Amino acid sequence: MTTITVILVVLLVVVGVTIYLVKQGKIKDADGDYIPDVIEEAVEDVKEFADDVKETAKEVKKRAKAVKKELADVIEEAKDVKDALKGKITKSKLRGMTKKQLLDHAKDDLGEKLDSGLSKTNLINQIYSIHHSK
Repeated sequence: MTTITVILVVLLVVVGVTIYLVKQGKIKDADGDYIPDVIEEAVEDVKEFADDVKETAKEVKKRAKAVKKELADVIEEAKDVKDALKGKITKSKLRGMTKKQLLDHAKDDLGEKLDSGLSKTNLINQIYSIHHSK
């Protein structure tokens, strides 16, 4: 309660001094509303700045949305390039892979879990037929 009283007294003193200085002509108040012109100009500047910030924020959101869309397109194109660089799967390419690589390729890229007990030749034939059936 004491804190509120002190704040109110200080505020009252500031208002009283401001009104006194306005009446004495030491502080300009062109429109006679007992609010110094300096404070009115500062408030107006802050309002203009706030409007500018709002416009800039809208522009940033708009541009961020456009960048996000473009980034999605770039990622899609990168996937297409990756697929194009892989090229067509041939038995020669499959023969160059280890048995573990063949099993991993079937699981990760084709979504097929093949039996690890199969011979490498049988794995190659199964993976090759899976590729060409899709």
